[in-house]
Amino acid sequence: MSESPVFDVAEAMRVAREVERFEWSWSAGDVEQLQSLLAPIELRGSKWHGSELYSETSNKIAVVMVDIARIPLHSVDDAERDALRTGSAALRTELIEAWGEPDPSIVEGVLVWVLPQVVVELHRDTDRVHFRLISPDAHRSSETALRAWQERDEQRTDFAPFLAVLPHIVNAHVGSWSRSDLDPLFEAVGWPIDISERRLFREDLVAELNGDAVRASLHASQTEDYMDPDRWGFGKYWRLTLRQSLWWRVRPEAYAAALRLCVELLGPPPVVGGPGAEAIWRGANVTYTLSNSGNGLSFTATPTEAVEGLEYWEWKWGDDWNPEESWRVTTGADGVRFGTRDWWVPERRAETWAMLDDYIAKLFPSLAHDLPFLAPYATAVVWGFRVPEEPETFIRGWFADEGAGLEIHLPGAEPFERSYPPVMESGRRIAAETTAALRKFGVASPTDLEMMAAAPQGTQKLDTFRLGFTR
Repeated sequence: MSESPVFDVAEAMRVAREVERFEWSWSAGDVEQLQSLLAPIELRGSKWHGSELYSETSNKIAVVMVDIARIPLHSVDDAERDALRTGSAALRTELIEAWGEPDPSIVEGVLVWVLPQVVVELHRDTDRVHFRLISPDAHRSSETALRAWQERDEQRTDFAPFLAVLPHIVNAHVGSWSRSDLDPLFEAVGWPIDISERRLFREDLVAELNGDAVRASLHASQTEDYMDPDRWGFGKYWRLTLRQSLWWRVRPEAYAAALRLCVELLGPPPVVGGPGAEAIWRGANVTYTLSNSGNGLSFTATPTEAVEGLEYWEWKWGDDWNPEESWRVTTGADGVRFGTRDWWVPERRAETWAMLDDYIAKLFPSLAHDLPFLAPYATAVVWGFRVPEEPETFIRGWFADEGAGLEIHLPGAEPFERSYPPVMESGRRIAAETTAALRKFGVASPTDLEMMAAAPQGTQKLDTFRLGFTR
């Protein structure tokens, strides 16, 4: 595919029509035949891993990928990003006119149409739009596997194993982070040690409970060579992580119980933030972090000086390195044993709308989802954008443990005001409304805007709010 930002909707619909009427056999020859019909667009076919029907010796394929539009990875060019966004929206409209509404049961962010001979998925990433064409057999197999996974996931409601192991980690003497230092901890936990070949090769130390109803692990990660152990003071291992997969409906209860236990053991967290509802206790020797991310809870212990030294060096000398957190609040709960770091890594300045879009898309869903988990240590964040010298043009909003809100004032338009429930989808909607409104401010780039943000409650202080602005 060309790297042009131009999105040819008519060409994309030609692809869709050819795909719909193609006589699929779901053999390797289909790729070559369809390629001749769709040239110069390139296709890629693959098998379905883990299925005898699509084994290495079989001639059958399960998936064909078709790129519709592509821009350079991590592009911050506004014209390219806008072309990708508006083109994919127009394509979505035309596909709905041709095939009807997409399947409503499919995971958010992917549009799916189940046609007689092919299942068509439309994907839009930050750098490309593509069709994923799936054989009906593979689609049915995937749905069966998804239902089985959901049934297993719904069994994972007992978070007692996580709570039982957490005090062992807090009370462990990690010493120099050697195997002999960590062995007593793993023996005290008593979970079966994973001795598979892959684990032995990496020399990670892993203990697991791996059943349908309980899936948990205690994992000591080996220090990698690139981390330069001698320079930064790492031992054989650099991180200790307790994880447990849990059904999403019990995660709020489980996180609340884990946070209460951490407060009993460590005191109130001096720092909280996101993504992942992180509560952080930074000690002189060890930093502990409780988080709600992925498909369950995690509690990690890391050597403070070694990790922060490496992180500072990566920021100082890495042109494209950005920290993982998007916001952090210091709670005012510093104590003798735990506190906050002396420095915070700044993000790159938002010089284009595309860069600001990326910051907003990461930050707002986290605030909407994570703040309710972290109350009372973080309870509210207020923020806003405005055009200097134009007091009637502004956007402002708030996120709190009980909900969120947005207010938009644009020249010549009725004011927009709305409240939202405290869920991640609210953050996505606020992000979409905000990025669309910012384009109507009548300024050339985000550098012409002013941004404010604060945590207005009690001793809370908003130390990190990553939108690419200097506050």
